[in-house]
Amino acid sequence: MNLTCRRGVPCAALVAALTLVSVQAFGQDHAAVPAQPLDQSLQGAARSAYTYAKILFDNGDFAGALAKYTQAYGLSKDPRLLFNMALCERNLRAYARMRTLLQRYETESGSALSARDKGAVDAALAAAENLVGKVTLSVDPPGATISVDGAVVGTAPLDGPLEIELGRHTVSAKKTGFEDTGQEIEVAGGAASSLAIHLAPQRSTTARLVVAVDPGAMVAIDGKAIALGRFDGPLGAGAHDVNVTEQGKSPYAAHVDLRDGETRTLDVTLLDEKPGGAVWPWIAGGVAIVAAGTVGGYFLFRTSPDHSAALSGQFATVHFSAFRGW
Repeated sequence: MNLTCRRGVPCAALVAALTLVSVQAFGQDHAAVPAQPLDQSLQGAARSAYTYAKILFDNGDFAGALAKYTQAYGLSKDPRLLFNMALCERNLRAYARMRTLLQRYETESGSALSARDKGAVDAALAAAENLVGKVTLSVDPPGATISVDGAVVGTAPLDGPLEIELGRHTVSAKKTGFEDTGQEIEVAGGAASSLAIHLAPQRSTTARLVVAVDPGAMVAIDGKAIALGRFDGPLGAGAHDVNVTEQGKSPYAAHVDLRDGETRTLDVTLLDEKPGGAVWPWIAGGVAIVAAGTVGGYFLFRTSPDHSAALSGQFATVHFSAFRGW
């Protein structure tokens, strides 16, 4: 693909210039002290990672070589490895990351970098200018994590413009409590542009449940004991199982389905257990649950109507003779 960059300079020519500068100036690991070659100055795991990196690089696996060079640098902090990493990025056509690594190489090498080698690095940086664009990013609110094509590049506000390879990219921002936002941007090589991203507050995905019980009652939600006595706290929107137990009392169980942003209150009164009979623990709102699921099981498994139970008043009056012998 014969692309033409800004000011009429062919991209292929710029890549060739980068290659020429790299081969001439950095074909050998001599740019910074210590004077020993890397495969001699590095020790232990760093040396092993460097050895594998060279093999991978020579075999054209630049992504693998980059990973191993990065590992060796993390273990040794030898700045010469930053240049080797930059070569990998160049071969992967990641010119913005290449420029960042070369700049770090210059900074971390300091006075140990000869004037000749510094000039070569500066030439490589200049040759790559038309392969990247500078994007000034404005993100509201601050504190959002910024990514380019899925790779994190910093936190808003950034210290300066982003350098991004020419072409189409996706710039995204995310922050807790806000909806993730991404925008596509077309980056022109050698040009500056700006992009503004506004994150909208995230729609509530939580609800609140209040379970009012006696101080000695244990409240369990979704099978996990969560409070002794009253529970008042946030829960994820959706279905939850609530159980309330207390020694000497009939247990209570309920299945609640909470909507986004909803606050639901359950006022639960557990009644004393009575030997040989089922007990109704009543809760506010006219909902009744039978101890140990006796009545629920009775209605679930009956195959014919039972006319022995008479209904009267607002709540049902249950004749427990129907349940004897269970």
